Amino acid sequence: MRLSDVISDPTLWARRLTRATVVGLALGVVGPFGSYLNDSLVARMAYWTALLWLGTLILSLGVGLAMVIGLRWRLPRAFAIGVGIILSCAPLAAVAALIGRTAWPRHTDVLSPLDWYSQTLFVAAPLVIAMLWFEGRVASPPPPTAGAPDDPRLPARLRDQALCLQMEDHYVRIHTPAGSDLVLMPMREAIAALGGLEGLQVHRSWWVARRAVIQATPLGRAASLTLTNGLVAPVARNRIAELRARGWLD
Repeated sequence: MRLSDVISDPTLWARRLTRATVVGLALGVVGPFGSYLNDSLVARMAYWTALLWLGTLILSLGVGLAMVIGLRWRLPRAFAIGVGIILSCAPLAAVAALIGRTAWPRHTDVLSPLDWYSQTLFVAAPLVIAMLWFEGRVASPPPPTAGAPDDPRLPARLRDQALCLQMEDHYVRIHTPAGSDLVLMPMREAIAALGGLEGLQVHRSWWVARRAVIQATPLGRAASLTLTNGLVAPVARNRIAELRARGWLD
């Protein structure tokens, strides 16, 4: 996993900045931490929106870098995210203090650096956690919830030799070294029926066994996997980071 994978998606940035704008406008109306005393409603909304945009930039970079380092050092994901938030809030608090003291010195000169930092952390931490949770729910494929290793729809010879699964309408095509077979079952149930076979769902329509991959080829912000039977499986853009973190794309 590289930092570029975390920050290079324009769609992701657009969504994050849109949410930051909505939250910034709402905070401008509410005026938390006494900011309702500062100037007009329009000025407060502009201040909070600009701060949320800047926070999106700083926290996306800081937390993204912390997650990359955490993966490489095998740190718990929650710990890496927490460290990223704590460290990233320091420069964000400094900028907030600079703007606040310049624009409204009468109301903000009484605040200490610790006050600015604690207020920044209080706002940023739940927003970042909610954002990552939401993005994870949207990006991750649904987990297998049905099926079992002894599912009669998937014969043992296919389970043991499966190289990849390919969804075709209501069917799943199971590719093996000897050829392929169509089975009438949902993809998620076919994945569950493989039991403990190591692999990943690399695309909405493809699951690939780790043992089957012989080559990974980058394709812009996506990729493809060449398998031992000659098939080429596409990799969805939102699966790149996980595959790289697991060493599939090295």
